[in-house]
Amino acid sequence: MLRQFERLKLIHFIAFFAIALGVHSCSSTKLIPANKHLLVKNKIKVKGDKINSSEVGDVLKQKPNLKFLGMRVRLALFNSIDSSKTEHGRIRKLNRLNKTNLRKGRREIRINERRRQRAIRKGDKDYIYKRIQLRDTLDPNSTLRQLIKYKFGEAPVIADTGALSKSRTQIQAYMHSKGYFYSEVTSRFDTIHRLLNKHKTKKKVIARYNITTGIRYYIDTVKVICENLSVRNDFNNFLKKQTDKQGLNADFKSSILEGKPINLPFDADKFKAYRTELARYMRDQTYFGFIPTNISYKADTMRAGNNKGSNLKMSLTIVFGDRAVQDQNSSDTIRYVKHVSTKIQNVYFHFCDTTRYKGNFREEMKAIDSDLKKNNFLITKDSFLYKELKKKVEDYAESEKVGHKVIVKSKVYHTIYGKPKDSIDFDKFRIATFYYNGQMFVHPNVIESQNYLENENYYKEYYLERSFSRLVQLGLFSIIKPEIIETFPGSGIVEVHYYLVPVTKQSFSFEPRAKNSNGFLGLTASLNYSNKNIFRSGTNFTFSISGGFESNPSVFAKDDTGKKVKTQGRSFNTIEIGPSVKLDIPGLFPFGVNILSKRQRPRTELSGAYNYQKRPDFSRGLIQFNYLYKFLVGKTQSFSFGLPGASVIKYVSINPQPEFEAKINSLNDLYLKNAYRNQFIWEDFKITFDFDNQEKVKRISPRLRILYSASFSIAGNLLNGLTSINPKYDTLGHKLFLGVSYAQFTVFDNKLIAYLNVGKNKILAFRTMAGVGFPMKNSPTSLPYDYSFFGGGSNDNRGWSARTLGVGSYQQLLDPNFVITQIGDVRFNTSLEFRFGSGGVINHALFVDAGNIWTMKNDPNRPGGQISTRFLKELGVSVGYGLRLDFNYFIIRADLGIPIHNPSLPEGERWIYSKKPNFYAKAEQVYGPDYQSRLPIYLFQARLNFGIGFPF
Repeated sequence: MLRQFERLKLIHFIAFFAIALGVHSCSSTKLIPANKHLLVKNKIKVKGDKINSSEVGDVLKQKPNLKFLGMRVRLALFNSIDSSKTEHGRIRKLNRLNKTNLRKGRREIRINERRRQRAIRKGDKDYIYKRIQLRDTLDPNSTLRQLIKYKFGEAPVIADTGALSKSRTQIQAYMHSKGYFYSEVTSRFDTIHRLLNKHKTKKKVIARYNITTGIRYYIDTVKVICENLSVRNDFNNFLKKQTDKQGLNADFKSSILEGKPINLPFDADKFKAYRTELARYMRDQTYFGFIPTNISYKADTMRAGNNKGSNLKMSLTIVFGDRAVQDQNSSDTIRYVKHVSTKIQNVYFHFCDTTRYKGNFREEMKAIDSDLKKNNFLITKDSFLYKELKKKVEDYAESEKVGHKVIVKSKVYHTIYGKPKDSIDFDKFRIATFYYNGQMFVHPNVIESQNYLENENYYKEYYLERSFSRLVQLGLFSIIKPEIIETFPGSGIVEVHYYLVPVTKQSFSFEPRAKNSNGFLGLTASLNYSNKNIFRSGTNFTFSISGGFESNPSVFAKDDTGKKVKTQGRSFNTIEIGPSVKLDIPGLFPFGVNILSKRQRPRTELSGAYNYQKRPDFSRGLIQFNYLYKFLVGKTQSFSFGLPGASVIKYVSINPQPEFEAKINSLNDLYLKNAYRNQFIWEDFKITFDFDNQEKVKRISPRLRILYSASFSIAGNLLNGLTSINPKYDTLGHKLFLGVSYAQFTVFDNKLIAYLNVGKNKILAFRTMAGVGFPMKNSPTSLPYDYSFFGGGSNDNRGWSARTLGVGSYQQLLDPNFVITQIGDVRFNTSLEFRFGSGGVINHALFVDAGNIWTMKNDPNRPGGQISTRFLKELGVSVGYGLRLDFNYFIIRADLGIPIHNPSLPEGERWIYSKKPNFYAKAEQVYGPDYQSRLPIYLFQARLNFGIGFPF
């Protein structure tokens, strides 16, 4: 019976697909004008050497409409909407907007007339004129028809002979760039004929490009011309340090450094990338103003080879030129200066604001006939010279400090005003001048500690990038503009200016949002207050209160009446509300900003929160406090660790409904009792590590991006020591702290993500997650619920609903009392996803997910759930298709996942194609003759998961 049902579904799907394909093929050319043709394919045929056809395809000027599963979906959407109706709809909307603006204009006149009359009655000369924001009629929002036709849809690509000719020229240029100077390229359009009638033609053509590569040029010698000895030495160092990032083999280095001959295929694109990377390296080696055009290549070609078609040879000369600068005496004259190492003479910070200025700044500037702006920034009146001591003030003798005003900002930071004695030493690198109006809105040490272009140090471009990113990370400025000014061209001395416009210090915001947690939706909102610079210390203070309604899965598979509980698309069954407060402090609180070097960039996060959640089965209260230190290392790494002994402190209070508590007690499930009980979670230590090579791949290897994160937490050991004297226990044998049991465990979790760009708008995405938790003495059964692992859902294994996969090979379908929400102590999951599309609104993905969860200790209520050496045979595997709607600011996705390997079935019957006699025989033993009514209609049922954003 089940197989007949499955066969019927398959027949219906094939019939539907065939009908849709036929209808689509008939309608794809209906809007093609007479004597015009639809371009349906570009075919590239290569004779000779093998070349990258996808790269050739990228240079073509015309590409056909995107196809998916044999259908041009976006073209069909475009054709399905009538253009005249779309235009009429646009005009109607524009008329409505004009009427709305007319009403608003009249209302504005009425309001201001009342204000004017009120001012006359009071004897006031002026009044506040109210402006009512009008609706945009120049670029209004699209109508639904416009959105479908022009945003989701795609206009038919009409075959164009001009584009065909330009494409042929582009291919020829591409072949020349690869060293095929004697290649030949031809192109033509071929019309597609009907199969039944050769005399009738469809309005469809194929563009054919035939390429004959010819013989390729190879470089056999490389010569370098560089009269600047310091530049040549740094170039040699570049050759020694650099890896094969542009695809140039190691012989290229030895050819230059040791004069050895090479056999390297000529590739202009690789040399262009190589030149860009080399110019950047030179700027990082203190050569200010070094650009790629300062390096040129000269290729000397010779028609070499024999009649058998051997390669052609060329010699390559790399020429380093001087730097072109504008003559100071004539703006139209360019002169050339030698590249020299560049030093920084002065550093200036310009706070371009009047937020802490007392008085009328505009009127005062007008009175002294001064402009308000310079270089498009507000001018500054006041200045302050910042200097930092090499050692603490208390380390100096009293005689050295007499008569000098010493202001101690903290125990380790000192600033001296006035002229100090020679005996007081300053750090020559930590000197900067601050310009401001009235009073600086933030302490100078906070800003100076973000700067790496230090006084009397050498200029390096990555110092500039690092300083900019550090200032951005402070979150104190709306505009940050660094400016490097050379004292005069070629002097080797520059001044550094930072023009800074502060953000609004305090703000309120209201944020409504839709929430998706592995297929369970929610509507939440939060009211936030933010102070980005509390105590003028660069500390960001945030207070939020949030609440909303969510959908959460049921804990048990059946309710009290014995009916099955629906797990997908459940109604909003949870109310959640709670306030939170957070302090994000520069430096290591309470030790200050300068306790570590600038490179470490430490920050301290102190946060506290309370959360109350009301669910049908129980209510839950959570109080949490975090004390974390964060560090950013270089451009790729960051890590954080908690305050030893008090990294994270949580108190969880569970108030179960009587029916829910009775059911847990009747099952006598220690895992459930541990998950749904009051407890302290006191983390003794927590450390996290994150790696992301995004900043490097932009310059070096844009095809591959890797992200890795790991976390380690250990909890309960401090409390175990504190409660060792005169311990008290609860009914389950757990030790108590302040009358509440506490958790004791260790958790280690890892996640690795890789993105490989395999073509235009084509990405191969891979993710693997592996985590393990060790329940310890005071948590004898399992981890706390918040630290446990789960499987299934829109961000995990998409062939299963959220939290329903696992544990291990536990046969939950044959357990009348099984729990829907499955949690475990061990997790392994891996996903492979191929993402493709046009790069527009509609994109696609094909994916494979595999994973499961397990328990560390044997659970009598879930046999087969304990981790063992057979864990690879217990992975749940699913395949599927994903549709992504990319709206620039967010992505909506729908993933259809089909399980093909179900670990909860008997071994040997877990694959979708396997026969299942043992499973059905055991089901009959458990449920009786009507066992089929107790089982799903289809054991490998497809799951439709909705989500916001990519799954990883």
